[in-house]
Amino acid sequence: MSDIRGKPGGTGRDLQQVNEKLRELISSLRTEKERLSESRHSASTPAPVPAAAEPSPPAAVDLEKKRLAAELALAREAVEHATAERARLRDRLAEIEAEHQRVSDDYVAVEERHSELAQLFVALERIHGAPTRAEVLTALQEIVINVVGTEELALLEVRDGKLVLAHAFGVAPGPLREIALGQGAIGRTARTGRLYVAGRDGSPDEADRDLTACIPLRVGDRVTAVLAIFRLLGHKPGLGESDQAVFDLLSAHAGLALHLRAQAERAGAAS
Repeated sequence: MSDIRGKPGGTGRDLQQVNEKLRELISSLRTEKERLSESRHSASTPAPVPAAAEPSPPAAVDLEKKRLAAELALAREAVEHATAERARLRDRLAEIEAEHQRVSDDYVAVEERHSELAQLFVALERIHGAPTRAEVLTALQEIVINVVGTEELALLEVRDGKLVLAHAFGVAPGPLREIALGQGAIGRTARTGRLYVAGRDGSPDEADRDLTACIPLRVGDRVTAVLAIFRLLGHKPGLGESDQAVFDLLSAHAGLALHLRAQAERAGAAS
């Protein structure tokens, strides 16, 4: 420290300067103390750490697994039920379609049968409504052409123990003018009274190769004539059940109609 005694008049100023420096030092020390205090406080307070998710306890995990397993089982059961229901509906649909097809087939069969019955009714009416024998023969010819489907036919009547040609259409009459009973398919039909259909009773004879059917015409139990049907038209490949019904009708009614008209004509001629 400077010797203030050797300097008269400067003592007051020196003390003032010393005091100011002491104040500045004390103020600086206080500031530094506050700064250090704040630093220690910041260092002692830890920074906030994000909270970690608490691990689920084992019981909660097991419970969630059981819940998911139950939902999966229900879903599988629903899928199985839906699959079974779809299969059931598919089977039911197949049954309905089969039933629809059966009903449709039955309807078509009924319609065909109705048409056949209508044809038979018209044929029966034509046969019994014809006033003369010639018109009965004409009606018989039209029935065979339009219903059976042939334009080749002949009607032979039993006279004096043999068959005599009474009417022919579309065939040469020469070989058919007289046929003995039992000769060929036509003669056998007259003798036995049984319907002949080509191919049903074995291979036909050479003389009968063009024959399709021979129908016995009856009056009661007696065969009075034979209707011979030859080749069918091109659109008809063969005979069917409906043709059998027509043959039965002709067998029962055509012979009777011819017989009655012949009797009436003979009675008219006699009178």
